[in-house]
Amino acid sequence: MATPAPNIEDATADEQAVQLPDSETRAQINRMTGPQKVAALLLALGADWGKPIWAELNDDEVVSISVAMSELGNVTNEVTQALLMEFISQMSLAGALLGTASSTERLLAKYLPPDRLNAIMEEIRGPAGRNMWEKLSNVQASVLASYLKNEYPQTVAVVLSKISCDHAAGVLSILPEEFSTDVVQRMLGMGSVQRDVLEKIENTLRSEFISNLSQTRQRDSHELIAEVFNSFDRQTEARFLATLEEADWEAAERIKTLMFTFDDLAKLDKSSVQTL
Repeated sequence: MATPAPNIEDATADEQAVQLPDSETRAQINRMTGPQKVAALLLALGADWGKPIWAELNDDEVVSISVAMSELGNVTNEVTQALLMEFISQMSLAGALLGTASSTERLLAKYLPPDRLNAIMEEIRGPAGRNMWEKLSNVQASVLASYLKNEYPQTVAVVLSKISCDHAAGVLSILPEEFSTDVVQRMLGMGSVQRDVLEKIENTLRSEFISNLSQTRQRDSHELIAEVFNSFDRQTEARFLATLEEADWEAAERIKTLMFTFDDLAKLDKSSVQTL
């Protein structure tokens, strides 16, 4: 069932009840990038009312906003309200929003086809970078070397010639000596590489290396436990949390924060969510 539409007509009547953001809240908003602001607003809008906005975005914009959303962390009520006020609307929530890779994926899955969703989540979970070579420059040298040691020396020469010199040096120092010497010699004798050859190498790296790298990326253990606890009934959840609080209070608090995510917005009653 669709969530209620924001009540714009009541905005004027309730305007006097809205407090302007304090200096600390305003400073937080000023530090936020454009994609971060949009990510926070889309989390607040949810799937139903955010869907038309997502539909108007191109792939680059979806990736940019999704990356910002997955790294957003906690967004306080004050910041959320101030952002909504900037767009002639306001929302008050019973708790804070939390953007994680998992909550972002669940949100996007509601209105993006699987192939596009997988491509975007690969961008989020994989190494940072605008293109393949920037991504490789952000992969740990030992991980990249472990993959490249099984490739043809000529292919490795092309790859290392496209990434940063410091990173190439780190990879070469890890590769077997005879193999790395062969690679260096090929780099010395290498001319310009044809565009179709580069594209084939990029496609292979994307399908065989980057994709697997994003799938095997270690997941936050607190996030995993939070999702497990969310599946408990309330009594079991309370029992486990109480036990965990005694053993590790900080971990329990982190898990409780993670347990309130986008999915919980749909469970709130009307008295817990007010929209202007």
